[in-house]
Amino acid sequence: MSTIPKTYEVLLADIKRLEEENQILKQSLNDTTSNHSDLIYALQFTQFSIDTISEAIFWTDEEGNYVFVNDAACKNYGYSKEELLSMKMFQVDPLFTPEMWKTHWQEILERKTFSIETVNQRKDGTSFPIEVTVNLVEYGGKQYNCAIARNITERKLSENNLKQSAIRLAELNSTKDKFFSIIAHDLRGPLGTQKEFIKILSEKDSSFSNAERNSYLKMLEDSSDLVYSLLENLLGWARSQTDAIQFKPVPILFYDLVQRVIGLLTLSANKKKVSIHNKIPKDLEIVADSFMIETVIRNLVSNAIKYSNGGKEVTIGIGSPDSVQNINSKLKLNPKKKIFFVKDEGVGMKEEQIQNLFRLDRKSSTPGTNQETGTGLGLILCREFLERHDSSIWIETELNLGSTFFFQLVQYTKNI
Repeated sequence: MSTIPKTYEVLLADIKRLEEENQILKQSLNDTTSNHSDLIYALQFTQFSIDTISEAIFWTDEEGNYVFVNDAACKNYGYSKEELLSMKMFQVDPLFTPEMWKTHWQEILERKTFSIETVNQRKDGTSFPIEVTVNLVEYGGKQYNCAIARNITERKLSENNLKQSAIRLAELNSTKDKFFSIIAHDLRGPLGTQKEFIKILSEKDSSFSNAERNSYLKMLEDSSDLVYSLLENLLGWARSQTDAIQFKPVPILFYDLVQRVIGLLTLSANKKKVSIHNKIPKDLEIVADSFMIETVIRNLVSNAIKYSNGGKEVTIGIGSPDSVQNINSKLKLNPKKKIFFVKDEGVGMKEEQIQNLFRLDRKSSTPGTNQETGTGLGLILCREFLERHDSSIWIETELNLGSTFFFQLVQYTKNI
């Protein structure tokens, strides 16, 4: 080492060199500090992003143990991080078992990434549907499943609403078809009778006296009014099927309602020489929706005429539990309601016909005794309207001896 004193100029050069090296060290330190701060910020940002997203993130190992969970997982499932990291995934997924997990893990190894739907359970025991995106990742020489779980409760509700809307649309289409079929079913008979009656008047006009002609014309006028009323009722029923008309039970004189129906069907009955007897007491009142019950009686009496031979009788009356011999074992009578019936002396029915009477998926209709046609929907309509009255409809029948249809309605009692 030299002992010769350095000159001033040399010392000044050394100081300058040291200052430059110091500046370089300071700059290096600042760069290192800046990079370290950037790294810390990036890590903090990544952790913040993972913890603030709404989807739960789980890392599970080959045994199904949770090795990482984010804050959303804790919030969505009601567990702390410490609790979840001490659990296995099948403790929150009731659809998985340890044996199933082994198969699932093999699927993860083969497919790498895919999505499944399952059900998970919160700490409080409530369940909710989820969609899980499975991802195979490798870290530190080990393989993990990085699963992103999304709560799909709202999506499932939307899907269910869409399904219900589709069902409702199908029902509306079915209602439309049923409506037009019933129009044909209920209007064909009266209109056909009017057509034939007008033809007779036209062909034999010269043989009628003025009084007879006026009488027949009056009958045609009355019949036209009744057909118009029937059409109004059918249109009203169509509105009721779309909830445009509410169920409105009111006190009704049942005898008068039955008489209106008999008046509507008199021409059809007279053509077949079938007599209709109204055995309902004149002062009996029921609580019912007038339009619906009139439709029920009209269909039952119309069918009774249709399946009766000439000279037979149709009776509308009141029954009793003792008079009902063959009630279905599943049918429970309400002792607070009156039993009513529509009875004919017609052709009766076979067992297989009875089984299909009230089935919309089997639209079958047997021709009447004069080969009258129908849709088979009248009785289905009766059942629907009686169900709105919390009532059932059932039948007793014997082949070649006739049929009796029974139903129950509430009798109106005046408060004194």
